[in-house]
Amino acid sequence: MSNQRAGYAAILLGAFLFGMWATAGKFVLRDVPPLTVAWFVQAVSAVTFAPFLWRLRLSSREWRLTLISATFGGLLAPSLYFTGLNLTTPVNAALISNTEGLFTVVLAFVVLRERLTRGGYVAGAAILGGALLVTLNLEQVDADFGSAILGSILLVLAAMCWGVDNTVSRIVTMRHDIPSFVCVKLSFGALFLSALLLGSGGSPIIASPHLPLLLVLALTGAAAFTYLFYFAMRRIGALRVGAILATSAAFGVAIAVAFGFPLTPIQALGGAIMAIGVVVMYREPVARSEGLSDDR
Repeated sequence: MSNQRAGYAAILLGAFLFGMWATAGKFVLRDVPPLTVAWFVQAVSAVTFAPFLWRLRLSSREWRLTLISATFGGLLAPSLYFTGLNLTTPVNAALISNTEGLFTVVLAFVVLRERLTRGGYVAGAAILGGALLVTLNLEQVDADFGSAILGSILLVLAAMCWGVDNTVSRIVTMRHDIPSFVCVKLSFGALFLSALLLGSGGSPIIASPHLPLLLVLALTGAAAFTYLFYFAMRRIGALRVGAILATSAAFGVAIAVAFGFPLTPIQALGGAIMAIGVVVMYREPVARSEGLSDDR
C-alpha cells in the first residue's frame, strides 16, 4: 500500500508540474522561439540527470527502444507542443494536453496489456470523461481562428507523441534505473532538437532576462515531472498513471486562472469530475498486468 501511495503522490505532483507548463511556457514564448524553448528544456533536463548516467546498461533492443522514445518524447513532442502553445492560449493548451493521459491509457491497455479492476475502469472513465468535458469547452481566442485550430492540432499530436514515449519508456524502465535512462533519452532528444533548430535557421542563444523562467520550466515541468512520471509507472502501472495524468488539465487551468485567464462553469465541472475519479481510482486495488511485469 505504501508503494501505491507513493505512486499516486508522485503522479499527482507530476500532473501539477506538467499543468503549469502551459502558463509558464506562454510567458517564455513571448520573446523566445518555440524550437529554442524546446531545445533548452531538453538540454537542461538531460544535464540534470547526467550524474546518474553511469548506471545504465542497455541491450541492443533497449537501445532501439530508447531511440524511439527520444524521437517521440524528446524531439517531436516538445517541438509540436511549444509550437502549438505559441498559437493558442494557456487555458486551451492545458485542456488539450490532457489527451496525453488518454493516449497513454489506450497504449498501456493495447501494448502493455495492463488491466484494472471494474471500479478502476469506472474511475478511469470518470477522469477521461471530465477531461473530455473541459476540452470540448475550449476558450474562445481573439487570435486568428485558423491559427488557433492549427495550434490545437499540434498540441494533440504532441500528446500522442508523448503517449508513445510513455509506453516505450515503461518497457525499458521496468528493468533499468530511471534517472540514467531519462538522461540518455533527453540527451538524444536535445541532440535531435539541436539539428532541427540549427537546420531551420534558429539559434540556441537566449537573452539573460528569460533564463530564470526557462530554468524553472526545464527543472520542474520537464526534469522533475519526467522522473515522477516514470517512478509512478513502476508503482501503479502506465494505465493508472495515464488516467490520473489527465488531472494536469485541472491544475493547468487553475494556474492559468490565477494569472488572469477566465474559467467557464463547464471547465470547473469537468475538473470536479476528474478529482472524484482520482479518489475512486486510489481506493481501488491494483490488478496484475496480463503481459509485462516488473519482475521480468
